[in-house]
Amino acid sequence: MPKAEKGTPKDIANRAKAKGLQKLKFYCQMCSKQCRDENGFKCHMTSDSHLRQMKVFRENSGGMMDSFSSEFETGYMETLRRRHGTQRMNANNVYQEVIQDKHHIHMNSTKWASLSDFVQYLGKKGQCIVEETERGWYVTYIERDPALLARQAALKRKTDADQREERLATERRETLRMEAARALDRAGCEVERRASEIGDRSD
Repeated sequence: MPKAEKGTPKDIANRAKAKGLQKLKFYCQMCSKQCRDENGFKCHMTSDSHLRQMKVFRENSGGMMDSFSSEFETGYMETLRRRHGTQRMNANNVYQEVIQDKHHIHMNSTKWASLSDFVQYLGKKGQCIVEETERGWYVTYIERDPALLARQAALKRKTDADQREERLATERRETLRMEAARALDRAGCEVERRASEIGDRSD
């Protein structure tokens, strides 16, 4: 069947369909090819280019799966770090953001069978604080960027120094106030004593 001419309604509809996310089960990670339906996927599976890629995969399946897993992990962690920082987030919500990119690495081509397995792996590796709740898995990114950690430490030191300075200033003010009160008390006693002496002399 010939391709629809550019600008025709059929061509516009085809391009609109190609733009959005398609069904995951019709995606071939080895060829980075998204098929629209089962028939297209079946045709792709029998194509020469796909069979060549599968031959390459068979020769180094472990290495390729590790590579896909590493890329998926990097993409997920980057999304979590950049969009949410150290906020506690639902792991599935972060995953939905990851898959918005049409060319993301699909989880079914990694060594993890499910998102739960992947999240638990992140927890064991110490990249995230992971907790399971009734509403699903939650992840909190652990900041490890040396420059950012150094900035945070410097800010904490400055805040601590400011608080210490403020405390010392308060203590100094309190000491001066007490000394002034004692001086006033002494001055008051002296005035009373002199007044009584003058009274005695006048008698």
